[in-house]
Amino acid sequence: MTASELDEEILQFIEHGDQDDEAFNRLALKVFAYQFERNGAYRNFCLKRKRTPDTVSHWTEIPPVPTQAFKVLDLTCELPERAEAVFLSSGTTQGEGKRSKHFIFNLRLYETSVLKWFEPHLLPKRQRMPIAVLFPPPEELPTSSLGHMLATVMREWGADEQGLKSGWFIRSNRLQAEELSNWLKRAEENGKSVMLLGTSFSFVHFLDWCAANGRSFKLPFESRLMDTGGFKGRSREVPRDELYRLYEKVLGIPKDWCVNEYGMAELSSQFYDGIVGTPYFAPSNQQRIHKPPHWVRTRVLDPKTLDEVEEGETGLLCHYDLANRGSVIAVLTEDLGVKVRDGFLLLGRAMGGELRGCSVLIDELLSAQ
Repeated sequence: MTASELDEEILQFIEHGDQDDEAFNRLALKVFAYQFERNGAYRNFCLKRKRTPDTVSHWTEIPPVPTQAFKVLDLTCELPERAEAVFLSSGTTQGEGKRSKHFIFNLRLYETSVLKWFEPHLLPKRQRMPIAVLFPPPEELPTSSLGHMLATVMREWGADEQGLKSGWFIRSNRLQAEELSNWLKRAEENGKSVMLLGTSFSFVHFLDWCAANGRSFKLPFESRLMDTGGFKGRSREVPRDELYRLYEKVLGIPKDWCVNEYGMAELSSQFYDGIVGTPYFAPSNQQRIHKPPHWVRTRVLDPKTLDEVEEGETGLLCHYDLANRGSVIAVLTEDLGVKVRDGFLLLGRAMGGELRGCSVLIDELLSAQ
């Protein structure tokens, strides 16, 4: 299949598909065959593992690539210079030269994936509303996948109501705290619900500023908040329950109207831990779980053997994302999670000693070149 033909089939599945495993499997195998043919680095890796389109009959048999591989190889099915966008990982822990590169060859596919899963979780009533983004605008961070995601949401759903204009509140590397405070005050006064989007790190900084300046707000009913990413080691660590308490105390947004997003530069899709007003909880406790969209499957793998763990056990998260047509469908992360039915409980980044399985794969990938 050509890239455009495959993209159209994936788009149709995203728009109209469901959790049908057989349909997902058929399309995943098509994507794998396409990537095996067009992505030389990935093909060599698969051959070394004796996995080809002729021997793989189920999506779970598609060889996953560790996220570290995106740091050292251009994992592309087309010439890199043809990419419509290149997203880089944050590079906060290993420096500028160690950032993952993910080449996106069809922004329509990427943005459809973004909106199709964002909307039912943050905008189930599909209403436009004023949006405050605690993140730099795309022109300041053009290689940020999160920035592009937020800009896509802003373009599609941002509204200007009664003098309350949607906008970006981190500019020129500075949190515009006073400006954001004034924006929230106007939201209080006009009585229309608003949406706040940003990194956990950004929200912690604004909450600290509010505490230092004696500011607090009671945002209108059905206002909602989406945070993403971690902040451990960057500022101060705030437990998730404490963060929810502060969101309600300082912003007036109850914890059930706060949704956490999990994503990464190496994927084209995102995961959410609830619909506004209705969190996703693990069956056995009140811990929130993240769920993938129907065009993604997630396995939880033993860090040493890379075998799938049983329900309730901990392992590395491995995602199979149909929207990753231009790179590799199967991505093995360094994130630990607990397998929970149709989702996972996100635990955080694995330590070095827990990544032996990833290390073996990356060695195999590089030695196959």
